Amino acid sequence: MIILVRHGEATHHTEHFTGGWTDSDLTDKGRLQIEAAAEKLARDFVPARMPHFRILCSDLKRAHESAEIFAQKLGIETVEDYSFLREKNNGRAAGLKESEARALYCPPATLKELDHRNYPGGETRREFFRRTVDGLQQAADWEKENLIIISHKGTIQNIIFAWLGMDIDDVNRLNYSVDILPSSLSVLGINKWKEHAIFRLNDLSHLQAGEGFGIHKFKLGAIDAMYQK
Repeated sequence: MIILVRHGEATHHTEHFTGGWTDSDLTDKGRLQIEAAAEKLARDFVPARMPHFRILCSDLKRAHESAEIFAQKLGIETVEDYSFLREKNNGRAAGLKESEARALYCPPATLKELDHRNYPGGETRREFFRRTVDGLQQAADWEKENLIIISHKGTIQNIIFAWLGMDIDDVNRLNYSVDILPSSLSVLGINKWKEHAIFRLNDLSHLQAGEGFGIHKFKLGAIDAMYQK
């Protein structure tokens, strides 16, 4: 099972800096969003029913701080920081106000470009996709391990696309996307028919009162087998 969490609201959102590799902090609202998500997920973490999870996160502050909150709430000792889980590299625009970055922005010829750099020193869509997917496949056995990955919108989108068997050319050709909002939770896994499945997508129900996310109720073949041991 792979649980994907986008970091909460960050200071670059509220202070109008560019995102990408700008190393922003969570806002007070963002911490509350992540605490709510972690508390809700903790309701699913009944020791007798849930296997061990690793927490992997982007090494940017907003993602690492979100991961530390999850680790504390779930009783997981180690948070693993990885640069391959960063958002798309926005090069020289990182750390700049949005108004300042406009002077550096290089618009693509069309919205379908995969090898275009929006900012000097930044990544293309293709490079970003490959960096994310290749890095994750080297850091973990994503079909067999149980992972909580706390990262960024574009990074989480890349992981979902790859989980569904799509390369970035497929995503481009199909004109496909998914929305991933701050503090949202998505869940991937292999179901009992051995298919790559999405069990939750962009779930924000933790911002309302209720029970857990119900992840132990999913028809996950690998997890179901663990329950029976």
